[in-house]
Amino acid sequence: MKVSIFAGDIADAPADAICTSTNPRLSLMMGTGGAVRERGGFAVLRECEAIVAASPPLRAGSVHVTSAGALPYKAVIHCVASDAHHASSAAVIRACVTNALGAAERAGCARVAMPVFATGHAQFRFREALAAMAEALRSASTTVSEVIVVVAEADRAEEAATALGRSSP
Repeated sequence: MKVSIFAGDIADAPADAICTSTNPRLSLMMGTGGAVRERGGFAVLRECEAIVAASPPLRAGSVHVTSAGALPYKAVIHCVASDAHHASSAAVIRACVTNALGAAERAGCARVAMPVFATGHAQFRFREALAAMAEALRSASTTVSEVIVVVAEADRAEEAATALGRSSP
């Protein structure tokens, strides 16, 4: 599987599906969720609300798929990267990567874009999150051919590439 870096908004990533890094409420208020709500429309938010209403409390590391609304993707994969107290761990981040790859595969997606999980609302350290993601990607068994790791700030792209064992973007 190819791993590449994209610097910018998750909603602009060149992929078949995109992931959000969210909490157990599947909140689309800020960060990657906010970008999806803003650009995908409220239909995606309504689907998230329906998932939360129909499910027991969503556990950290789980993923939940919705349509992409007005966005040009096959799906949005909402990755619960923290618990209700905004706490996360390397194990939760690895689960998000693994489960997101499975969801992308089931949706027929060859390319999936992922943010650096838990580094926003959960305030997990950037390099440690990337290390957990790299570990999960190395051990993944999937038909997904490319993972695009999205960093919001262009000045962090080189740091991400280095942490993931890639040359600079």
